[in-house]
Amino acid sequence: MVLVGRLADVLTGVVVPGRGLGAPLMGELDADRVAALFGVPAAVPGTLNVRLERPVVRGTGWRYVPADAIAPDWQARTGQAGYFVVPVLIADRHRGIAFQGDEPDYPPDQVELVSDTRLRAGLGLTDGDPISFAVVAEPGGNALSS
Repeated sequence: MVLVGRLADVLTGVVVPGRGLGAPLMGELDADRVAALFGVPAAVPGTLNVRLERPVVRGTGWRYVPADAIAPDWQARTGQAGYFVVPVLIADRHRGIAFQGDEPDYPPDQVELVSDTRLRAGLGLTDGDPISFAVVAEPGGNALSS
């Protein structure tokens, strides 16, 4: 896949264990709905949790997806009011998104990555492995939208 635009903000971190909520929750959603809401076509269930070198500074390319846009009871089930989302290119080859949950205890230096590839298997990653991804931006500076 070829992405047109410039790459900005390369973020680096290490893979960390998640809470195991991503796959079951994503499995409840229709794939077309996930693509429409988050901009990830054919996303596989599950997320890759990444602890970054520093807290995320969300630029203009990030957008907010409220929990009730996903499902009326999503916040009650997940404890998350919504998600801050940005398109990314993971390990120079996989298109996806990075997101942060809008919840009181969400670590400011953590993101979750979603792609059309099972990233742990596809990239041979285990907890503690380094990973980099880039925020994908249009020439004018805005993150690409789907």
